[in-house]
Amino acid sequence: MNDGEIADDSAGKRSGRVDAVDCARGLAIIGMAAYHLTWDLADFRLIWPLLPFTQPMRLLSHVVASVFLALVGVSLALAHRRGFRQRAFWRRLAIVAGAAALVTAGSVVFAPGEGIFFGILHCIAAASLMAAPFVTAPAWVSLAAGLAAIAAPFLIHSTLFDSPWVLWLGLGEALPNTLDWYPLLPWAGIVFLGLSLALTPGVIPRLTSPKRWRAASGPSRALCFAGRHSLPIYLVHQPILIGLLTALTAWGPLAPKGDMSGFLSSCQSACIAEGRAAPDCATGCHCVADAIERSGDADRLATLSAERRAELKRLADACMGR
Repeated sequence: MNDGEIADDSAGKRSGRVDAVDCARGLAIIGMAAYHLTWDLADFRLIWPLLPFTQPMRLLSHVVASVFLALVGVSLALAHRRGFRQRAFWRRLAIVAGAAALVTAGSVVFAPGEGIFFGILHCIAAASLMAAPFVTAPAWVSLAAGLAAIAAPFLIHSTLFDSPWVLWLGLGEALPNTLDWYPLLPWAGIVFLGLSLALTPGVIPRLTSPKRWRAASGPSRALCFAGRHSLPIYLVHQPILIGLLTALTAWGPLAPKGDMSGFLSSCQSACIAEGRAAPDCATGCHCVADAIERSGDADRLATLSAERRAELKRLADACMGR
């Protein structure tokens, strides 16, 4: 059973989808693609290379991840609302875990040194396994588990958990050099909160009511379509975006400027949009551009390590007087 699907056990037939859940997931897919696009544009030197590190973009990534994870909990409640369905659960878990393994393999090949070993899909798979025993429990049990999972990293953290074998728990002091990092704690807590919300008395009957909201317009149907196919879209969207940008930059209209003029333009626009004076933005952006040129990183921004990107972020903050 796909996430968000309702089963009519009495008739043994599918009775439809919950469009509200599918559309919410579709919106999250758009947010995810927009966030990843900023990384791709920065890697191709078409926008300010440090834009993905800014607070608004980090906030966007956390909001998108939270929506995805909360909907995992909601979907678990919907799929097992008449009792835990082992076959459906293990089938879905195998699909998500297989997709996570595919992401890991692809990242190791295409981004050596920044492999994804516990990204959003890995977190979804592990959190789903943890939440499965709670689908038939009262809502307050899932709520308590979710709050405990979110609080755990703030209460328990030690270098004892820095080993690669347990770092994924989220209780260590170290941060891995990876392109995608959503440790089990606190992020699994969001899944439990979504499950708790769906298990609250009256919520599932409202979501599954014959009178529930249904997508009627073209845009809402498109969102629902994206939400119903979120996993394949997640797997293919980055190769598609990178391929398009590669073609466009090779063709000419979006070719990055070797003299950093493209960087300066996007940097100053982003700086002014934040409310800073234009002269201050011009000075600060030239400071960052000069430093990037001197460092030798100007022609290889797409292959910089996470540590080097962090150094460039600190450099920009110093130039901008932040």
